Amino acid sequence: MEATAEGRWIWLGHDKLMLPPVPPGVSAAFDAISEGRCGLEELTTLAGRDGWNDAAIFHGLLQRLHRHGVLARALRWEGSVLATLAPAAPQVRGPVLREEVSYALSRFAFTHRVDGSLVLETPLSRGRVWMPTWHGSALLGALSGPKRPGDFAAVVPGIPADAAGAFMRMLAEAGALTETGSEGAPIEPEALATWEFHDLLFHRQTRWGKRDDVYGGATYRFRGRLPEPGKKPPPTGERIPLEVPDLAAAERRDPPFTTVLERRRSIREHGSRPVTRTELGELLYRAVGLRQTVLFDRGEGEARPYPSGGGLYETGVYVVANRCEGLKEGLYYYRVEDHALYHIAGRTPDMDLLLKTAMATSLRTAPPQVLFILTARFARMAWKYETMAYAAMIKHVGVIFQTLYLVATAMGLAPCALGAGNAEVFARLSGLDPLEEGSVGEFMLGTRPDEEST
Repeated sequence: MEATAEGRWIWLGHDKLMLPPVPPGVSAAFDAISEGRCGLEELTTLAGRDGWNDAAIFHGLLQRLHRHGVLARALRWEGSVLATLAPAAPQVRGPVLREEVSYALSRFAFTHRVDGSLVLETPLSRGRVWMPTWHGSALLGALSGPKRPGDFAAVVPGIPADAAGAFMRMLAEAGALTETGSEGAPIEPEALATWEFHDLLFHRQTRWGKRDDVYGGATYRFRGRLPEPGKKPPPTGERIPLEVPDLAAAERRDPPFTTVLERRRSIREHGSRPVTRTELGELLYRAVGLRQTVLFDRGEGEARPYPSGGGLYETGVYVVANRCEGLKEGLYYYRVEDHALYHIAGRTPDMDLLLKTAMATSLRTAPPQVLFILTARFARMAWKYETMAYAAMIKHVGVIFQTLYLVATAMGLAPCALGAGNAEVFARLSGLDPLEEGSVGEFMLGTRPDEEST
């Protein structure tokens, strides 16, 4: 809260709210709120020290601040803060608890450690409950099953009924409680039925929502703390140069763009002729190859055929060659800087397991001729962007999939994106630390079935 001659400014994330000039007692009460040192009765007395009219002004402003989701409220017991409800958006309100109804923790509620305190929130709520002592954890455990407000008040020995009841009401206001039916099943809106916890959390956390989150900004939060991730150095394995395709010739040879779009489809079965190393090199260059390096004010970026946030291009392409003419079986890394494949590993049980996973995912009866595995160098995006870094990486996988589809269709090959893969097996085969660079997408390639190849 910032005091000026015009009034007090309260910052609300990217916006701010101005309170008008107020009497000295009301001003002192707001100072006390900022310092978190008084309860409501003390604040009322302080605001109304020059008359109860000032106290009425104070309570009117307090209600406005509450509607805007500005006020954090603490639950104190025996001189300690048991829990604090910290709003993160306007109108943090939950259901009014009814004595005849049972409630349990929402299946979307989760706790995590922040700055030495346990914090509870849900992707559906606009606030967080901070629990700096063991009491909050004990009370949460009691809500793992349905409880009526009256029963919950005495559920944890050593915590008085009024404190437990106030804590339960705080959870309700935070949106962390769910009404339960006669058999203990949660009663939820129909719109929530299809949502799983991890999907809703990912969706909520990577979209603009809570105003205390920094979303989408290039905050460079690790500048000065961690070195900026640069380009990936070439692996030590055998280098296999690929032929750079003649793009002018490809343009003359390709079907019209609209024709390619209309013909694009997933082709899961492959022909008897294996894809060639020349075809593989042309597809890689046309779909994901480096065109030029771009210098920005804050660093270096790249230009490739598909878009990437900040020009960072954190996505890597690995090639599992099963049947590729001119290329021995094994795992390869495609290095865009020199348009070459680098041999990582030969045929192993882990490579076979990746191919079998691709078969199962695509409902194929035979392993694909070639399997592309897309990876993300996580720190390269997270070093610059905050909150939405991983979401951007997944979006990049999508645009790469589409680019691979279109180029493969134009070339008369058989493309197919996959919906799942095995990151753990790929980490073993590649020798990569999955927290530094892990697989985030898989894509099959081969020649078209014999009846479609003419």
